[in-house]
Formats: sequence, structure tokens, C-alpha cells
Amino acid sequence: MREFYQNKKVLVTGHTGFKGTWLCWLLSALGAEVYGFALPPRPGCLYERAKPPMAGEAAADIRDRVSVQRAVANFQPDLIFHLAAHSYLNGSYEYPADIFEINVMGTVGLLETIRSSGRRIPTVVVTSDKCYAQQMNGQPCRETDPFGAAEAYSTSKACQDLAAQCYCRSFPEMAVATARASNTIGGGDFNMTRLLPHLLDCFSNGVPARLRNPGFVRPWQYVLDVLWGYLTLGKALTEGHLHGDTSFNFGPAPDGFQTVGNVAELLAAHFPNAQYEKQESGRSGETEVLRLDSDKAQQILRWKPICSLEETLAQAAAFQNGLAHLPAVQLCREQVEYYIDRTEIQV
Repeated sequence: MREFYQNKKVLVTGHTGFKGTWLCWLLSALGAEVYGFALPPRPGCLYERAKPPMAGEAAADIRDRVSVQRAVANFQPDLIFHLAAHSYLNGSYEYPADIFEINVMGTVGLLETIRSSGRRIPTVVVTSDKCYAQQMNGQPCRETDPFGAAEAYSTSKACQDLAAQCYCRSFPEMAVATARASNTIGGGDFNMTRLLPHLLDCFSNGVPARLRNPGFVRPWQYVLDVLWGYLTLGKALTEGHLHGDTSFNFGPAPDGFQTVGNVAELLAAHFPNAQYEKQESGRSGETEVLRLDSDKAQQILRWKPICSLEETLAQAAAFQNGLAHLPAVQLCREQVEYYIDRTEIQV
């Protein structure tokens, strides 16, 4: 992996987000020349606290086609990872039109820019496991399973994925793949609308956490495992090793499928006097059980998650506790270097 990404010019859209920041750290550690396109970072976010080494960046909205065209023309990327999106359920009932504009038309605008550039720029479009039909009865979702969603976020991610597939199939000269990931967790996520940041914040401050839908089962996975999957997919796409369907699931090992309540219990073990309260939520379009099958990625890309759920939660807790006495930059660098070392040992 290091040999492939060394000196590659890589553009990451949404690079100021949680996954985008960690992806930039990984790419930089692998020797890539990293460029970013995103809205300015939110105050206090991981990117602001631990900005990775960047060769250049553009601060703009993914819906701004002119800015997207300018960035692609200026940065001349060899490869693009498209993460810029409205990336959470919140807002689905308040501003659904904006979510569709960002996730669907933002993606279409980027793909149109690439198509009209006259260059072959392999592009990995990051969608979500939420794009699958909500009535799977607990069965693992596979890449061939039907799409279908309830609220605006999930529906927009399904539409985003279909748009990427459309460009891949309609324009053979383009190299486009979609990556459908599970609930991605790790240190440095400060979006308190998500479970893990809420738990880490409460546990580290001695405040009882509130668990919404504690019995819901989700695929929980370490952020660096997920991103390593994206990098593996980007490499295979660039090298022309993929034929036919270029959509891939990236989910956890079997131990990563746990209820919300179990995750809280495992994480609480890393904090003295951690407390949490269980409560059922009100309106929600979420399915109770969501499982993701990653056999295709394991067979074709030779990718598999490295970290168990307990290791993942331990890393997240170590990051949270480390913030009390270490700079976030150091924590990111150390966790990325440790992870890359583990991948090289496994190989």
C-alpha cells in the first residue's frame, strides 16, 4: 500500500470531517500528496485540533460546481475519495431538500466535473450501509440486495450510490466505485448526535449518558479499518483490477455486530464510575437490526478488518483520555503509525 500511494496526488472531498481527517492522516503517512475540498472545519472538530499535513485545500460547498471544477483543475489529482456529504440522520425531517442536494447533486456535480475534464481520475464515492432496504429481517446486507430507505438521509445515500453506479456504467472511460461502510467509530469524533462521541463525552466527564434504542443492533467498526478498505478499493480501481460491479461493503468482523447497550457497557469499562441510562426514542426511520456482509471485499480486494470491537473501543477511549495531556496531532500520528505497522505485519 505504501508503494502505491507514495507521491500520488490524492483529493479528499469532505476532508475536514471525522473520517476525512483520519483519511488524510493515513494518506500522508503513506507518502501521498494530499489535497482537500470541503466546507471550513467546524469549531473544535478533529481537523481543527489535529490538522493533517496537506499539500493544498479549497474551502467551498460541494454543491458549488464552479469551485469543484476549479479544485480538480488546480490540484490535478491522480485519485479522488469523495466523502463530502450530509453524513448523519439528523435533519432528515427538518431540511430533507438540502440533504438531497448535498448528497445526490453534489456527487453528480463532482462526477460531471471528472467526466468533462478529459482525464481518467479513479473516484471512490463513499455512500452508506443505510442505502439498503430496511426490511432485511436481521440478515446481512450484500451488495446485490435491494435498496430502499425511509427518511431523507438514507434515501439520499441510496440515490447517491445509484448515481455513482450510473456514471460507472454509462461512461466506460470513467473509473468509479462505491464504498458502503458501517457505523464508523474511533477517537476524535466530536459530533454529539452520534452514540460514541456522546458516550465518550459523558463518561470522561462523569455525566450519565443517555442511550437511544439500546436494543438496536448495528455494525460497529474502527475508523482506520474502514478507511483502509477505501484505500484498498482506490488502489484496485486505479490499477484496473476490478471488473463488473464496483460496489463494496466494508463491515466489521462478527464481534462488531452488537447492540447499542453492549457497546456502552464495553466502553464504560475504560472509565471509572461511568454511568448510562436507557431510553426508547420517538420518531425514527431506522431499522432495529442492521448487518453488513463484507465477503466480496475480502475475496476480491483481500481486505478484512484488523481490530476487534474491544480493541476499537480501547483506542477510542485512549484517544479521549489522551486529549487531557497530549496534543491531538500526536494522538492521530501515533494511532495511524501503529495501525499501518499492524497491516504490514499481517501482510
